[in-house]
Amino acid sequence: MNSPIEEQTASYSSPYSQLRSICYSESDPNYHEHFEKYIYDQPFDQVWDTYVTIDPAKAWAGRMIHFNQLYSRETGEEVFPGQEYLGGMGVGQVIILNLHVFFGAIKLTVGHEVMEVDKNKKLIRICYLENSKSEGSQFITFKSLPNGKTEVSHKTFYRSGSWFRDKIIYPYFHTKAINEFHGNVRNAIPKKK
Repeated sequence: MNSPIEEQTASYSSPYSQLRSICYSESDPNYHEHFEKYIYDQPFDQVWDTYVTIDPAKAWAGRMIHFNQLYSRETGEEVFPGQEYLGGMGVGQVIILNLHVFFGAIKLTVGHEVMEVDKNKKLIRICYLENSKSEGSQFITFKSLPNGKTEVSHKTFYRSGSWFRDKIIYPYFHTKAINEFHGNVRNAIPKKK
């Protein structure tokens, strides 16, 4: 016979388990594109390993972005701020972030789902979760440079249905958010000796 706590745990389901991802479709011309590029002094393997193993609370920490929760569709595991997570990035992970914009006057919650993590393709693909202000996909690609450094490109295809949001607000705040994210990963990469 199960205890009441075990029964309650067994019947619990994350509210994020029911939400679907809304990914970019190449056949739809109504998406906007955003692009940023980052150069790292370290080789690809070291950079890649940091991107896919960094604790999400460290990756998504800054003046604007704040880690709220990670939910794994594969295992049902949930991770919250203050819990160290060493399981690495994986397909089916839902990452919930809090964004503090206009100096914290406006707080938004956004969700992403990791759709692809492929070291051979040098690609991480993330889609927006429904109920977010925008829909689309983010493609983080890696390129080994001849000098031993690594180039990381972050290309986003997005739309929200609002011209003002898509053309004025989104590019500015998305740049700030991803710069914080990539900066946090950069700081976590072991330095060359």
